[in-house]
Amino acid sequence: MTKQHHHVTLTPQPDKIDDARELIMQCEERVSARRRENGPQSWFASFDPDRKQFHIEALFDNDAAVAFHQNNIKDIVDAFGTMMAARPETVIRHVICAAQPPSN
Repeated sequence: MTKQHHHVTLTPQPDKIDDARELIMQCEERVSARRRENGPQSWFASFDPDRKQFHIEALFDNDAAVAFHQNNIKDIVDAFGTMMAARPETVIRHVICAAQPPSN
């Protein structure tokens, strides 16, 4: 299997944006702490203030890395359930090539 790029859009209820941001920050901390164990190659989150949506991007080496990541953040993802205004939207693309940072 090729590398996978995941793009997730989260739309929290208007009064839950700060709570959602806090959960995303917890997720980033956990992803960063366990990245070398088989986490995503890259992971980042952004916020669109006009649409009031969070966008999360991750790049995975393989299916095993995806499974590791999903298990790693499962409890955090579960906590989003009550604060969402819409179901999360996930787009998964298979990567055909990716530039790699130089190794030192």
